[in-house]
Amino acid sequence: MKSTNNHFNIVSSVASVFCSPTRLKIIYILSQAPRSVDTISKMTGETIANTSQHLQKLLHEGFVIVRKEKLSKIYKLKDELISLILEDLFDLAEKIKEHTEIESKPISLLSIVEDIQNNKAIVLDIRDEYETTQTPVLNTLSLPLESLAEKAKTLKKNKTYYIFCRGRACELASKGVNILQSAGLKAFRLKESPTSIRHIINTYIQ
Repeated sequence: MKSTNNHFNIVSSVASVFCSPTRLKIIYILSQAPRSVDTISKMTGETIANTSQHLQKLLHEGFVIVRKEKLSKIYKLKDELISLILEDLFDLAEKIKEHTEIESKPISLLSIVEDIQNNKAIVLDIRDEYETTQTPVLNTLSLPLESLAEKAKTLKKNKTYYIFCRGRACELASKGVNILQSAGLKAFRLKESPTSIRHIINTYIQ
């Protein structure tokens, strides 16, 4: 039984990382691209001291790796499986908290695979150039949000456009949908993170 208890202790230690909203936000951010402490602090709204403390916990548990770049420390997720687990936690929260404050569910990529395969739909990545370069998603069209209104004029109106950004906690996709709909295009947002979309496309669409 000692061996069994040890397994539970290890899993409990790893699971404890997900018990902090701030660490969840940090994992969410690092799922897109490596970031410095200062940048993570600004993106989460946390102090640099608090951000550093959470990053040390992530480092201790083996969730991130760190490298020095001039005077900065750059943190990166050690494995994209961590991002997929975060996605599973979002799914679980939606299922067991469906009558609470969890937002209404966007469309799932799995539900529109056939339309994409039949060239009826296009998947748009509206993240910025740095994030799309660091965590690219093949077979999607990259159109950063700031250029979307202008580029919308060149998009075909006989297609349906499914937009994603960093995942379901990101507001950029909803803004992108509004821009395309205002241009007379049929557009919806996807709920999945770029990591999940990459896995689904590699499995079902390529």
